[in-house]
Amino acid sequence: MVGLIVARSKNNVIGKNGMIPWRIKGEQKQFKQLTTGNAVIMGRKSYEEIGRPLPNRLNIIVSGTKKFEGENLLTTASVQEAIKLAGDKTVYIAGGYGLYKEAIPYVDKMYITEVDTVVEDGDVFFPEFDESEFEKSTGASGGDEISFTRTTYTRKIQQHEIKGKTITFRKLGEADLDTFINMRIGQLTEEYEAEGKNPPEGVDLETALKAYYHTHMADNTFVSWLALDGDKIIGTSGMSFVVKPPYFTCPTGRLGLLSSMFTDPGYRRMGIAKELLERVTEEARDYGCGAVWITASNMGVKLYTAYGFEHNGNFMQYKLV
Repeated sequence: MVGLIVARSKNNVIGKNGMIPWRIKGEQKQFKQLTTGNAVIMGRKSYEEIGRPLPNRLNIIVSGTKKFEGENLLTTASVQEAIKLAGDKTVYIAGGYGLYKEAIPYVDKMYITEVDTVVEDGDVFFPEFDESEFEKSTGASGGDEISFTRTTYTRKIQQHEIKGKTITFRKLGEADLDTFINMRIGQLTEEYEAEGKNPPEGVDLETALKAYYHTHMADNTFVSWLALDGDKIIGTSGMSFVVKPPYFTCPTGRLGLLSSMFTDPGYRRMGIAKELLERVTEEARDYGCGAVWITASNMGVKLYTAYGFEHNGNFMQYKLV
């Protein structure tokens, strides 16, 4: 996934005299949370203002005039090349203006912090973009003397070249439900058969799933991403959101429950499942979840472990039916 991170004023200012024109406690916290362990792409001027590579990240500088090299530090001449250099890492575009303008056509998601101030004499502005291509969601607010609000712009249709195929990624819609439900039932059946069992008889799972998705898509407590080759759905993912009483490692009490991870057998081992997983975990992060849980099938353990999921040895289940 390619993301973009920026903070802008009410009149679209992002810089003044080579500096961020405000200081707000906690405003830059999101940047560190998102980028740590991933790849950050920035322009030459932005890098020189920082003066050093950001720690615990792959730093890729886009410059046609200077070359920067070192540990976790690379230089290239374009955004497209920078994205390729990042490999399997999630990419975040970090400015400045020229890089943002070049990158917007390639980004899947923009994390824009809307700062509640007007900077009359700002000299760097965030580029204009077509908001109709994105789905906007509003997140948490903060700040004391100057307040800010987190907004996320997710591109409605995302396309990536994967092993010579153009794969489209988009969110599940009502028109997709029949196909999505059939794929979900097929996935569950495959998991049963892989364990040498037959699915239980007499369960009208299609009706139950249809009722669930209609209800929880409507109140935004279920979201799914689809992967398509042309018009054919070849991969699915799903995330349900629940709220528990808050605890130390999850002060919001919000949790994501991962489900419906499925890839058509003809498209497996292409990285499509990882792309889908990345998108729904980002949905959970945007919702404010402190963790994502899954009861993994034998087939899925390798994928989730490689992604960073950890086993919980104390997890237990008590069946009521």
